[in-house]
Amino acid sequence: MPHPTLEDDGQTVTLDLHGASVEEALDLARRVLRAAARRGRRSVRIVHGRSTSSRTHRNRTIKHALYDLLDRHALDDVVTSQWRAEAYLLLSLDVTAAVDAAPLRLLDVLR
Repeated sequence: MPHPTLEDDGQTVTLDLHGASVEEALDLARRVLRAAARRGRRSVRIVHGRSTSSRTHRNRTIKHALYDLLDRHALDDVVTSQWRAEAYLLLSLDVTAAVDAAPLRLLDVLR
């Protein structure tokens, strides 16, 4: 069974949420966004997968829960712009921190 993974190339952090529940995914996305901003990363790519619900009858999927979070401006303290693709989000961050060269790891975020 898949589980969330995180990769960091020093500029963009990629969080793959496959295997997480909706609530786990939202919590992890918030944590990763804030940790990436603290480490001076420019963007976070959140892979949520393709949604199995229609646009008119949206059931609670990770994709739609993330969209709702962004639409409510709940991440405006770190996210400056967004690009929505079919299977992922690309979020630009408000970077005021100096770049920390140490790669961000999932363990760092879960502490």
